[in-house]
Amino acid sequence: MQLAVGIDDLTLYGSTLAVDAAALASARGTSDREIRRLQLVRRSLPPSFEDPVTLAVNAARPLTDPDDPDRYGLLVVATESGVDYAKPLSSYVHKYLQLSHRCRHLEVKHACYAGTAALRLASAWVQCNPTRRALVITTDMARRLFYDPGEPAEGAGAVAMVVAAEPRVLAFEPASGVAAREVYDVMRPTPSLETIHSGLSLGAYLDLLELAWDGYREDVGADVLDTFSHVIYHTPITPLVQQAHGLVVEAHQPDAEPSAVAESFERMVRPSLKYCQELGNTYSGSLWAALAALVDHAPSVAAGERIGLYSYGSGSCAEFFSGRFGASARETVGRHQIGQHLASRRHVDLAVYERIVLDTERSLTEAHFKPDTSLVPGLLDAAYTGRSRLVLEDVRDYYRTYGWM
Repeated sequence: MQLAVGIDDLTLYGSTLAVDAAALASARGTSDREIRRLQLVRRSLPPSFEDPVTLAVNAARPLTDPDDPDRYGLLVVATESGVDYAKPLSSYVHKYLQLSHRCRHLEVKHACYAGTAALRLASAWVQCNPTRRALVITTDMARRLFYDPGEPAEGAGAVAMVVAAEPRVLAFEPASGVAAREVYDVMRPTPSLETIHSGLSLGAYLDLLELAWDGYREDVGADVLDTFSHVIYHTPITPLVQQAHGLVVEAHQPDAEPSAVAESFERMVRPSLKYCQELGNTYSGSLWAALAALVDHAPSVAAGERIGLYSYGSGSCAEFFSGRFGASARETVGRHQIGQHLASRRHVDLAVYERIVLDTERSLTEAHFKPDTSLVPGLLDAAYTGRSRLVLEDVRDYYRTYGWM
């Protein structure tokens, strides 16, 4: 019998600032009707003294212990927001989390699928080392997308997960359906540029879902939608997830009435959307932010309940797989008080948002940089000092220096 391996602990970090996504969309000329359709709420905004490294470290800090550097034997950081083309972002994370020199680390890139790829790698490692634990972190932040249609929905954040045997949160099942196809839908060809071909990307997401779902059912040898208490999806925007779940339901029940599809979505999917609607698209972490929300907000997360998961990454690769809740999923995730953390973010207006985005862009492109901490007066003292949070101090000859507050 295969050893049960999966997520033993999970938390997320959405930084300390937020923008009203609906107000941003309205300011960019989006109609009220379209704003309602998109179900926009907020999007996280890291100040310019945060970056993908600090997001990752601040997310994982509650899962580490400086007095136990050998807790983890493997660190995998998933991101499409890397700060260097050669030096892995994980090297900074390894340093500031004070992990042992025996802990191997690496960075994984595959757009929004990277978090799942990292978890798959870590799970295989734990299968071979069943007494050891791995740490997986997804960390991403949007690039400057001023006036792009996708701007209000993009966001930032990091999810940190412990991978171990006999996990408390979610044990992965062996069945899986994978679909891959070269698609030039979303790209980051330079450190500051993000290019989105929205129609192509949304189509690829849905096309690969059908292939991955068919592959999963073939692997299982049965049509198993009725065995899931919930299904969670990579969540860049809510309407796409609604459409995706409709495809899954209709593949299971071709004559399903629209009301039945809508009811299934509200029951099986809606609880997972809470944090994604607060963060915006967190790219490699989006699916795992959905899992955190599901555990915190679903009516039941009883041990042994099965859920389905759909992961998609532009470029592209997708996977449909499943897992079962562990014995203490809600208690384990709940102690991190994710909802309270997100509610504590300070809201900024559009003008401040734009200045922060431009200052952050400088941190990614210039050889020498020092963050402008005056853009949000008092934020550093109120949200960082004395809270053991890591910040970017400066960039010198492209080398990034960080410090604890």
